[in-house]
Amino acid sequence: MLPRLPFDPYTTIFVVGLIYTLMPLTVWSVLRGRHDTRITALWCGGAALSGVAYMLFGLRANLPALLTFEFANALGYVGYGLRWTALRLERGRTVPWRGVAAVVVAAFALYVVIGRSGEGVRIAYNLVAVAVGSLLIAHEARRLSIEADSRSARMVALTYAMLGVALLLRLLSLLEGVAGAAQGSLGLDVAFVLVTGLLAALWGNVGYLGFAMENLQRRESARIADLAAANARREEAERQAAELKQLSDERQELLRVIAHEVRQPLHNAQAVLQGVEDALQPEALQGAARPRVLRARGVLRQITGGLDNILAASTLLVGQRPTPLRDTDIDILVELCLGDLPPDGRGRVRVARDTDVRTAALDVGLMRLALRNLLNNALAYSVPGSSVTLRVADSDDPLAVVFEVADAGPGIAPDLLGRLFERGVRGRHDLPGQGLGLYIVRMAMRLQGGTVDVRSGPEGTVFTLSVPQGQEPS
Repeated sequence: MLPRLPFDPYTTIFVVGLIYTLMPLTVWSVLRGRHDTRITALWCGGAALSGVAYMLFGLRANLPALLTFEFANALGYVGYGLRWTALRLERGRTVPWRGVAAVVVAAFALYVVIGRSGEGVRIAYNLVAVAVGSLLIAHEARRLSIEADSRSARMVALTYAMLGVALLLRLLSLLEGVAGAAQGSLGLDVAFVLVTGLLAALWGNVGYLGFAMENLQRRESARIADLAAANARREEAERQAAELKQLSDERQELLRVIAHEVRQPLHNAQAVLQGVEDALQPEALQGAARPRVLRARGVLRQITGGLDNILAASTLLVGQRPTPLRDTDIDILVELCLGDLPPDGRGRVRVARDTDVRTAALDVGLMRLALRNLLNNALAYSVPGSSVTLRVADSDDPLAVVFEVADAGPGIAPDLLGRLFERGVRGRHDLPGQGLGLYIVRMAMRLQGGTVDVRSGPEGTVFTLSVPQGQEPS
């Protein structure tokens, strides 16, 4: 026979139950708002229910048997199910809620049935049920410790494994009849159960608290790491952006230098050809010299116009920054645009003024570039020898200055209209160009806060440029 210990077993069980109840309340107060609320509530609620069960059992001498046996064990079974569920959720696994509920109900129902066979059988069954519950919690905690590499979870697993073993040893003692369990005497086997139960109340809850704090620390470390990575990415992006801006500035400066170096010889050649044309006698101009001079001037004008478009697309327009508008004389702007045209095309352009407005807030360079491209397109795509109309008007709602370029061409194909202002799109490939003209027109108007519209039909095409005049020119 195992030796008896000299203290009251029921008082000891009540104290264990009290600690078992207070510890999860402490854990809840610490973890509230820091850890997953549902999982924390499952663990703390399950542990508190087991604590209440212990206290009821410790008060068995003062309470009805229904409370100290059936009700107490029902709370205990539910408590084990809740803690197992909490650990399962901590592992990120799905929980068979109906299955857990069915097992708990079945275990309690079997306890009630078996309890009718006598107190010894009832105690033996309860020891088996609680031992199985403890070992299931230990197994789940061990899996959690491996997956999360958590020492705190290992503490929970060890604690509940010890409790399960102690309960099984108590069962063996009961089966051998050495501890007088039915009489409630306190032997070393019962003391081992109480000690491991006390450890489960202390270490089990402390271990769960530690695991939750480890999780919190891991999340905080991950957040700091993500923040540091985001800062590093931002700094790298800023560095690359600075390098790209420097490279873009260098390239634009190089383009400006190249443009100057190329434009100047072209302008010199134009001037020389103009001088040659003026110096030749009228008789000579009727011969082979005049067509050659005119052809050379046309080629140089075409090269200059294409160079201007390419430079505009690669320098001024790619930045897409709004440009300041300045008070501009409309008649001078129109004369500049006509002067950019070849002599034979210049005579085909008819200027119509439908407004008395003399000046408007514009960017002269952008507007000249847009109108020149539209006029050149209209002359190239319209019926040879037909007139092209440049109409200047104004608008009151909204307040704007309007330029229209209308030709008598065959119109634009419907499938091309939607892509007309895209870069590289061309109406005909037998005419010179890079498909930049209308793209530059749209960009030039956008930089001035204006718009470009087109309507086309069998009788011709009309492009409308509109620049708002509501802002003060600089």
